[in-house]
Amino acid sequence: MKTIIAATLALAGILGLGVMSQGAGNKVAVKPIDAVGLRKEAAAHKGKVVIINFWATWCPPCRAEFPELVATQKKYAAKGVDLLTVTLDDLDDKAKAAEFLSQQGATTGAFINKKGGEPDLGYFKWLDGKVPDSLGIPRTYVLDRKGRVSARLIGGQSASEFEDAIKKALAAK
Repeated sequence: MKTIIAATLALAGILGLGVMSQGAGNKVAVKPIDAVGLRKEAAAHKGKVVIINFWATWCPPCRAEFPELVATQKKYAAKGVDLLTVTLDDLDDKAKAAEFLSQQGATTGAFINKKGGEPDLGYFKWLDGKVPDSLGIPRTYVLDRKGRVSARLIGGQSASEFEDAIKKALAAK
């Protein structure tokens, strides 16, 4: 009987390790994207509020606000709020960006600017209506359910600032 219990525990341990290592090994897929692709991606979330965040691993304010951004999006996910992130890291740093996103729990909607550290100005022509004077990051845009820009958040934000922007977009008619 002890042998059966020991064998069962050993098997459970092996299976448990397999499941754990499978989950721990899952990396976020960070896909290259340009302005046209991002616009199509946002449109694919029709009927939802879409948060678009531009960031980089080398940007301290971006890294600082990210946990609040992800937590706030997850809080409102059941109400139809999705998150798309676009890192402006160099293409060579795609793995570093994927690792950061995995650590933050941002497991979907992860992109890297196709031109690497040189931002595609088309993003901002679309989201701001023109190329802004400053392209500082982090930059977060919240689109309402009809795909209209409801909020522009430039610089590091708090959870309450993200929440206010999301609530505004959810309430838009």
